[in-house]
Amino acid sequence: MTDPYIIHMTAIHETAYPRIRSHLSDNELEALYTPTPDDLAFIHRSTKSPVATFGGVVLLKTFQRLGYFPSFDALPPRLIHHLATALGVLTSHVLLQEYEPRGFRRWHVPQIRAHLGITAFSDSGRRVLIGALIEAARSKDILADLINVGLEALVQARVELPAFSVLRRAAQKARMQVNRRYYQQVYDALDDRQRVTITRLLTREDSETASLWQWLKREPKQPTIKHMREHRERLILGGAT
Repeated sequence: MTDPYIIHMTAIHETAYPRIRSHLSDNELEALYTPTPDDLAFIHRSTKSPVATFGGVVLLKTFQRLGYFPSFDALPPRLIHHLATALGVLTSHVLLQEYEPRGFRRWHVPQIRAHLGITAFSDSGRRVLIGALIEAARSKDILADLINVGLEALVQARVELPAFSVLRRAAQKARMQVNRRYYQQVYDALDDRQRVTITRLLTREDSETASLWQWLKREPKQPTIKHMREHRERLILGGAT
């Protein structure tokens, strides 16, 4: 069964999924992204290489803000420049280019998680996410709202955020599962005659241009006597169907 709401593909900007704005103010850079003495002490304990030190600081400060590890290419140049200035680095672009090939990201990621008390998104995190989404889908229908509930649950559980596409698919699946249960409950509450009547309302023969449901939903035309009679007859027919 296809989720009818997938026609509108919820975009990341419609949710609370954390992102770094491309235009950061000086105050934001200073307050959110300036390395603290504790940040620097942690990085210096784990590595001595200038390449690893600068890349590690970039990874740490962005993870603290986002809850996931972004690609360096996706970061605003102004943010990279701010961190380079804070560390006295003159060749930030060159250092970041060397960071990935030399395997420093693989080295730093688990250390940063441990330092911040964050768990990688795995089976346990998925269970947290799915449980929160199923519960929320019982009372919420808008996909962005469900995604936001999932985000909050992962943050509270101190679980690293997965890719946005993972959250969106999980929210779609949870909503579909809950809706199927509601559909089944409604179906079970109807008798055979009611089911036949609803089926007839929602389907059309090959010779028909619209279903009875579409016909019943038509708005009345201008309130002339003729049009009002036609609308009255349509409502009477719908009640008798």
